[in-house]
Amino acid sequence: MSSNSIWGNIRRYFQPTLETVVPEHSQKIRLSGMALRIPINGYPEFRIEMGEQELILTADPGIGASSGESPCDFLLFDAGRYISQIGHFQRLAPGNTLALEKNVYNQKYVFSSPREVFRRKLSISHTGDGLIFQDPVSEHGTYLTLTGTGEDNPRIDTRRRAALQRVREIFGGPLAPLNPEMATAALREVNALLKNASGHPRDAEGNPGGIIELPDSVTPILVGDLHASVDNLLTVLSENAFLDCLESGTAALIILGDAVHEEDSDRLKEMDRSLLMMDLIFKLKLRFPDNVHYLIGNHDSFFDEVMKRGIPQGLLWDKHVVSVRGEDYRSEMQLFYRQAPLLALSNHFVACHAGPPRKKVSRQMLVDVRKFPEIVHDMTWNRVRTTAFPAGYTSSDVRQFRKSLDLESDTPFMVGHNMCSSEGTLWLNVGDIKRHHVVISSRSDQVGLFTCVDGKMIPQIYPAAALTQWMNEQASTA
Repeated sequence: MSSNSIWGNIRRYFQPTLETVVPEHSQKIRLSGMALRIPINGYPEFRIEMGEQELILTADPGIGASSGESPCDFLLFDAGRYISQIGHFQRLAPGNTLALEKNVYNQKYVFSSPREVFRRKLSISHTGDGLIFQDPVSEHGTYLTLTGTGEDNPRIDTRRRAALQRVREIFGGPLAPLNPEMATAALREVNALLKNASGHPRDAEGNPGGIIELPDSVTPILVGDLHASVDNLLTVLSENAFLDCLESGTAALIILGDAVHEEDSDRLKEMDRSLLMMDLIFKLKLRFPDNVHYLIGNHDSFFDEVMKRGIPQGLLWDKHVVSVRGEDYRSEMQLFYRQAPLLALSNHFVACHAGPPRKKVSRQMLVDVRKFPEIVHDMTWNRVRTTAFPAGYTSSDVRQFRKSLDLESDTPFMVGHNMCSSEGTLWLNVGDIKRHHVVISSRSDQVGLFTCVDGKMIPQIYPAAALTQWMNEQASTA
């Protein structure tokens, strides 16, 4: 009998008496072989000790929640890996159970000592008004301590608020579109940086080529199509240790194009949030010139063929930019579109906006990519082959693309552009192509991204929130 079957039988027949406990602050409870229910009071935080492994379970009400508002999600993480560096986590929503087991996808990357965790078979259930902790294994010590009553903001939200304050300082004031002079000056500086950027090989004419190469020591943060969802970019910057690591130079933010043009059917013609989105990206680029990169997508142009539901967003973008910012800004934006890369890669991943070229290429061709408009088109417009899109790329195209870049055959390949369904924010092994993933980061309720933990690219999802409004309200109050 397999070990999974043994533990399944233990769970089936192990039904300890459920005891309700209201622990005092700093009280340590041995959980092993017990089932405890702890009522939720405010925003509690717990320390869970499993031999050498220490975990934090903390309430995650989200920025802007009223004090003590419940029920809310809880986050489980290793404080040494999630607070001080980019790490992985598990989310526990009301009505769900979180089982700590090695067969849960990517869960092992949460822990510094996964063996200590998995040998205990701990589960945590969120009933809305309480948490139920169960550990059926009595011989190993599992200890639970209430470390915070959570009457004020939980630690995780305090960190997010501090990060958002730093983002506001980077932007230089309230989050609103810059005036034409400031916007043009910022974009002109960005273009000057791109012209001489490190890791950005020159093409045959001495201009920035189509590839940006990241050192393997830098942790990538890959964000898909944002489509003017400024709140979602703020969410990314305020979660995990992403901003801390941008500031220390140990991480790089890579946006996979299409940051402009709203997707809400009622706002397809609106362009002000697209201006604000690019203003924020350019300010981030100026603050972190070697650690913020923008890849060109099909919406990153003034072409009239860029349309959504019959609305010519490319043409409207062109007219709006000229009317609000002037011809000088438009010229600088055109230069940005010519200089920004189409492809980002390291030994950990390869990424572009839409898909691989449908022809055999070399690394030098991708550096000189603007000599090859058909390759540019494939990388910004193409989609994976389906019955609805028979001209799309296939697994052989992805395999050939990796080989042309001298990458391992299992190097993860990430794209945006191709929303695979009306639900979700990221999709794995798309088109039955192993380690080929799609991420779209513009949903109004959640934000998907990929980052690297323990040398492996990990998908993560964060709840979206109205952070632009919150930040500006905080600034006006202050």
